[in-house]
Amino acid sequence: MKVEIKQTPDAAEPYAVIYCGMIDDAVLAAAEALRREGDVITAYDNGRIIVIKREDLFMIRTDDGRTRLYTEKASYESAKPLREFESLSGFMRISKFCVINLDRIKCFEPMFSGAMQVTMKNGLSESISRKYLPDMKRYLGL
Repeated sequence: MKVEIKQTPDAAEPYAVIYCGMIDDAVLAAAEALRREGDVITAYDNGRIIVIKREDLFMIRTDDGRTRLYTEKASYESAKPLREFESLSGFMRISKFCVINLDRIKCFEPMFSGAMQVTMKNGLSESISRKYLPDMKRYLGL
């Protein structure tokens, strides 16, 4: 996707216009990411509501129907479904059950039959499913 930024004194606040020949999933995801840029991420921890900075998130997983948010040293439960996190800027879905923060990746390891595993800087690991592997390879420039 081509991106152009123009500075103008007429703009009281930033706004975005997306020009496209056809509205597809990539265009919708970009628009949603721009809309959500200021959203607060909240989670639950023993009855308390915790506010988490986007950059502090490493991984978001769905385990047993519950969405878990993983930071460097803790994990929290969220009421939001996983699909709401995949549109966050700098995050990518890697499987049906997991979204990762691209800035928190430590390394990738090839696995048997062409699959790949990602390890995060906090030590968590997750397999990248075949469905999402092409997107990750494009991100990596492979």
